[in-house]
Amino acid sequence: MKANRQDIKKQRKAAAALVYKLTGKKLKHLKTGRPFADKSIDISISHKDDIVAVASVPAPYRIGIDVENLKTRLNAGNFLGTVITKSEIRLLKQFCKRRRLARSSGIAVFWSIKESFFKCLDYNLKPGKISVLGIAKNGNARLGLTDEIGAIMKKRKLGLCLVKISLRGEYVFSQTVMSGILS
Repeated sequence: MKANRQDIKKQRKAAAALVYKLTGKKLKHLKTGRPFADKSIDISISHKDDIVAVASVPAPYRIGIDVENLKTRLNAGNFLGTVITKSEIRLLKQFCKRRRLARSSGIAVFWSIKESFFKCLDYNLKPGKISVLGIAKNGNARLGLTDEIGAIMKKRKLGLCLVKISLRGEYVFSQTVMSGILS
């Protein structure tokens, strides 16, 4: 189900209300589009279909979240080799088999992990620049980073604390938490 303008307006209004309820602060956005409440707290927002999710962490932590629909039909050919790197394809197959997911659902999970990572980093989404190395039964994910992404994290004084997924019904929720100094 693709969101129309009216749906997007409702989602943004719901996100602003959730941010206010969570932080007591009005939702703003940085020049990059990243949601912002104030320097003492970092927030992330994601929405898909009728779901709006907001998460926060205290400074100096950063958070990125994403929600994706597992039932969305994806053309795997558009993702394999680009979003899903060649080194991830075997892991994707194993993950789908272990969780009894269709390949398109597994791709949505890997995409969600990468989306939450880049939201946390506040950097343009470049899915081929990180690789999912493993996803434990508890949902904790291990990532491999290219030198470029590692250098950006070092320059921003960020360390990776947590990457985690949760499968709930038809949706995957992912979050990435980094420690560092918020700018």
